[in-house]
Amino acid sequence: MTPYSLNPGNPGGRDSTLAQFVSVERHSRGIYARLACPMIGQREAPIIAGEISEAIANSHLPRGGALVVDMSSVTMLTSMGLGMCIDLRRQAEAARLKPYLFGMSRQLLDVLRMMKIDRQYTVVYAKDELGALLG
Repeated sequence: MTPYSLNPGNPGGRDSTLAQFVSVERHSRGIYARLACPMIGQREAPIIAGEISEAIANSHLPRGGALVVDMSSVTMLTSMGLGMCIDLRRQAEAARLKPYLFGMSRQLLDVLRMMKIDRQYTVVYAKDELGALLG
Protein backbone atom coordinates (compact mmCIF):
# COMPACT_ATOMS: atom_id res chain seq x y z
CA MET A 1 0.00 0.00 0.00
CA THR A 2 1.45 3.31 -1.02
CA PRO A 3 0.30 6.55 0.59
CA TYR A 4 -1.57 8.93 -1.66
CA SER A 5 -0.07 12.31 -0.95
CA LEU A 6 -1.94 15.40 -2.03
CA ASN A 7 0.96 17.75 -1.37
CA PRO A 8 4.23 15.79 -1.20
CA GLY A 9 6.48 18.86 -1.11
CA ASN A 10 5.08 20.17 2.16
CA PRO A 11 5.86 17.69 4.96
CA GLY A 12 5.22 20.09 7.83
CA GLY A 13 2.26 21.93 6.35
CA ARG A 14 -1.29 21.00 5.45
CA ASP A 15 -0.68 17.24 5.11
CA SER A 16 0.68 16.78 8.63
CA THR A 17 -2.30 18.61 10.09
CA LEU A 18 -4.77 16.49 8.14
CA ALA A 19 -2.93 13.28 8.95
CA GLN A 20 -4.21 13.50 12.51
CA PHE A 21 -7.75 12.92 11.17
CA VAL A 22 -7.38 10.79 8.03
CA SER A 23 -4.78 9.04 5.93
CA VAL A 24 -5.63 8.40 2.29
CA GLU A 25 -3.91 5.80 0.14
CA ARG A 26 -4.39 5.25 -3.57
CA HIS A 27 -4.30 1.72 -4.94
CA SER A 28 -4.64 0.30 -8.44
CA ARG A 29 -8.38 -0.34 -8.03
CA GLY A 30 -9.44 2.00 -5.30
CA ILE A 31 -8.92 4.51 -2.52
CA TYR A 32 -8.37 3.49 1.10
CA ALA A 33 -9.16 6.17 3.68
CA ARG A 34 -8.31 5.34 7.29
CA LEU A 35 -9.98 7.67 9.79
CA ALA A 36 -7.64 8.30 12.69
CA CYS A 37 -9.75 10.16 15.23
CA PRO A 38 -12.08 8.55 17.77
CA MET A 39 -14.85 11.13 17.34
CA ILE A 40 -16.03 12.69 14.11
CA GLY A 41 -17.79 15.89 14.93
CA GLN A 42 -18.23 19.43 13.68
CA ARG A 43 -14.50 20.13 13.45
CA GLU A 44 -13.31 16.82 12.03
CA ALA A 45 -16.05 16.01 9.48
CA PRO A 46 -15.35 18.84 6.99
CA ILE A 47 -11.60 18.23 7.12
CA ILE A 48 -11.98 14.50 6.54
CA ALA A 49 -14.59 15.01 3.81
CA GLY A 50 -12.39 17.56 2.04
CA GLU A 51 -9.34 15.30 2.10
CA ILE A 52 -11.22 12.25 0.80
CA SER A 53 -13.10 14.36 -1.77
CA GLU A 54 -9.83 15.65 -3.16
CA ALA A 55 -8.48 12.11 -3.40
CA ILE A 56 -11.63 11.00 -5.24
CA ALA A 57 -11.42 13.93 -7.65
CA ASN A 58 -7.74 13.25 -8.42
CA SER A 59 -7.94 9.45 -8.53
CA HIS A 60 -8.95 8.81 -12.16
CA LEU A 61 -9.75 5.20 -11.30
CA PRO A 62 -11.55 2.90 -13.74
CA ARG A 63 -15.27 2.32 -13.43
CA GLY A 64 -16.00 -0.17 -10.70
CA GLY A 65 -13.21 0.99 -8.41
CA ALA A 66 -13.66 1.15 -4.64
CA LEU A 67 -13.72 3.77 -1.92
CA VAL A 68 -12.97 2.01 1.37
CA VAL A 69 -13.46 4.05 4.53
CA ASP A 70 -11.77 2.36 7.50
CA MET A 71 -13.59 3.37 10.66
CA SER A 72 -11.76 1.06 13.07
CA SER A 73 -10.51 4.02 15.17
CA VAL A 74 -13.91 5.75 15.31
CA THR A 75 -16.02 5.31 18.44
CA MET A 76 -18.50 8.15 18.00
CA LEU A 77 -20.17 9.96 15.10
CA THR A 78 -22.13 13.17 15.59
CA SER A 79 -24.74 14.35 13.10
CA MET A 80 -21.94 16.04 11.14
CA GLY A 81 -20.12 12.70 10.94
CA LEU A 82 -23.26 10.98 9.67
CA GLY A 83 -23.70 13.72 7.08
CA MET A 84 -20.08 13.24 6.04
CA CYS A 85 -20.77 9.54 5.42
CA ILE A 86 -23.71 10.39 3.18
CA ASP A 87 -21.72 13.03 1.29
CA LEU A 88 -18.78 10.68 0.71
CA ARG A 89 -21.10 8.02 -0.65
CA ARG A 90 -22.60 10.50 -3.12
CA GLN A 91 -19.17 11.63 -4.28
CA ALA A 92 -17.95 8.06 -4.67
CA GLU A 93 -20.93 7.12 -6.81
CA ALA A 94 -20.52 10.26 -8.92
CA ALA A 95 -16.91 9.13 -9.58
CA ARG A 96 -18.19 5.59 -10.34
CA LEU A 97 -16.58 4.16 -7.22
CA LYS A 98 -18.37 1.64 -5.04
CA PRO A 99 -18.42 2.78 -1.39
CA TYR A 100 -17.36 0.38 1.41
CA LEU A 101 -17.12 0.73 5.18
CA PHE A 102 -14.61 -1.33 7.13
CA GLY A 103 -13.66 -1.91 10.76
CA MET A 104 -16.69 -0.54 12.54
CA SER A 105 -17.52 -1.33 16.13
CA ARG A 106 -20.85 -2.96 16.90
CA GLN A 107 -22.17 0.25 18.48
CA LEU A 108 -21.20 2.37 15.47
CA LEU A 109 -22.77 -0.12 13.09
CA ASP A 110 -25.97 -0.01 15.15
CA VAL A 111 -26.07 3.80 14.82
CA LEU A 112 -25.58 3.56 11.05
CA ARG A 113 -28.31 0.93 10.85
CA MET A 114 -30.69 3.07 12.87
CA MET A 115 -30.11 6.00 10.49
CA LYS A 116 -30.22 3.60 7.47
CA ILE A 117 -26.80 4.78 6.30
CA ASP A 118 -25.50 1.19 6.28
CA ARG A 119 -27.75 0.56 3.25
CA GLN A 120 -25.78 3.08 1.21
CA TYR A 121 -22.48 1.27 1.74
CA THR A 122 -21.26 -2.29 1.54
CA VAL A 123 -19.92 -3.24 4.95
CA VAL A 124 -16.67 -5.24 4.87
CA TYR A 125 -15.89 -7.29 7.96
CA ALA A 126 -12.68 -9.18 7.10
CA LYS A 127 -9.35 -7.50 6.41
CA ASP A 128 -8.45 -10.03 3.72
CA GLU A 129 -11.37 -8.77 1.61
CA LEU A 130 -9.66 -5.38 1.32
CA GLY A 131 -6.90 -6.76 -0.88
CA ALA A 132 -9.42 -8.01 -3.40
CA LEU A 133 -11.23 -4.66 -3.42
CA LEU A 134 -8.20 -2.40 -3.75
CA GLY A 135 -5.90 -4.47 -5.91
